[in-house]
Amino acid sequence: MTPGSLVLAAAFADDPLMSLFWPDPVRRRKALPHFWDSRIASRHRRGLVDLAHDDAGEIAAVALWEPAGVESPIAKPFTLVRALGLALGTALPAVRRIDATRPAEPHIYLAAIGTRPDSQGKGYATALLESRLGSGAERAFLVATRFANVAFYERFGFARDEDLRLGDGPVLYPMSLSR
Repeated sequence: MTPGSLVLAAAFADDPLMSLFWPDPVRRRKALPHFWDSRIASRHRRGLVDLAHDDAGEIAAVALWEPAGVESPIAKPFTLVRALGLALGTALPAVRRIDATRPAEPHIYLAAIGTRPDSQGKGYATALLESRLGSGAERAFLVATRFANVAFYERFGFARDEDLRLGDGPVLYPMSLSR
């Protein structure tokens, strides 16, 4: 496992979307490092991976992006099947619904951002967002998986689109940034 995948696994350990995919917390904690390792590898091939390091040089936060015109697969197929197992039937329709909320216009897509729990609240995710969004992106898009994070993204100029309810599962919050 890469250090970045362990950061994202810890950051998303109790995330509502990840909990939908893996309701059993033990299974989820086992699967998440593999899932995020595959997603990072996918973004290294067809996307962008931004890292923030703490004072000790350890990875504190990770952001996965897709530049305008690029759609990376969610993860490498074999790793995805291995990580999701029986949850594949829940995850794939959810991902399709999430992808359908993306704007038709070219945009940079924040596929995921997470901070190590012991480093949260120290500005690492803020620095990653400021760095990438300050590079002149005209339009950006993300899907917040927790309502508590909506205000954080609004500080950067993101506005909520129509909420997305995943069946009996969580409500997600698609958000767009237009300049």
